[in-house]
Amino acid sequence: MNLILKYLLFPLLLLLTALPIQAEEDKWIDGIKIRVSYLKNMTLIYLPWEGTKSNIIQRRDDFSHLKDITIFPIAITLPEKLMNSWSFRGGFIEWHYSNEQDLPPYPDDDKQIIQSDTTNWRQNSSLRTSLYNNFFNASDKTFADANSNWALSADVTSSRVFLGYYWGVFIPAFEYHRFAKMGLGLGAFYGDLSYKLNLCSQYKITPNNTPGLDAGSRKGHGGACVGKTEIDSSSYKGFGLTVNGSFTIWERVTKDSVWKIMTREGATLLNDLELKFKNHSKNLGSRIEIGSLEWISYTYRF
Repeated sequence: MNLILKYLLFPLLLLLTALPIQAEEDKWIDGIKIRVSYLKNMTLIYLPWEGTKSNIIQRRDDFSHLKDITIFPIAITLPEKLMNSWSFRGGFIEWHYSNEQDLPPYPDDDKQIIQSDTTNWRQNSSLRTSLYNNFFNASDKTFADANSNWALSADVTSSRVFLGYYWGVFIPAFEYHRFAKMGLGLGAFYGDLSYKLNLCSQYKITPNNTPGLDAGSRKGHGGACVGKTEIDSSSYKGFGLTVNGSFTIWERVTKDSVWKIMTREGATLLNDLELKFKNHSKNLGSRIEIGSLEWISYTYRF
């Protein structure tokens, strides 16, 4: 099946599962939305045998090659129903296709902010020891022994689709206006992800030293796996359940249209993924969060 056609069928399949929920609204598509919106996904890889503080690789949008991605500007919207003058319920659907390349190592906690003199990132010493002793095979250890600043990075390619249902509240004003609109709910997730683990002789950092900004506010840093050597790969394709949240600063709703300013939507997969590899006996864990930041949108309602 054509890859693009397959991706278009995923959201349609999920949408059809929502028909019983939307039947009471007399329609299952509310309208067409035009938006200025950015993808804000998170992919994190950790050592499951090391407890809660064992993150080794994580996507960071302060790198120029991992910056937020503009989402396709046209989308469908699902119906929403008022439960009273200050609460609502309704569905949503979103799909994201992105390539996240060269995810950096998760550094020591005291090196999270890239300073002007930062030269490289690597996992902290205890996790490097655990990787070396409990995960690496003989070839990996030979590479690590020959490169004193070695680090582990990952290339992750992902496509993600999610469908959910919200219940929420807002502050009503002036008949059509709503402020501080927030909702929580449950959803379904479909993911098609592939992971490639890489050993680097170093993960080189090129700081963006833009004048007038403190280090914590700077983005657009360079990051690259020097001497990249792929050591293994894993993939995941399937469905899962999510917890979803949404917050909108301002919304104006009429019979024919909806205007929104500053909407943040996100979903967290309830169960972390277990990554199984071909060349390594131990599995790694991966935590997935998916979301978007919508600056402004207009919906034409049918």
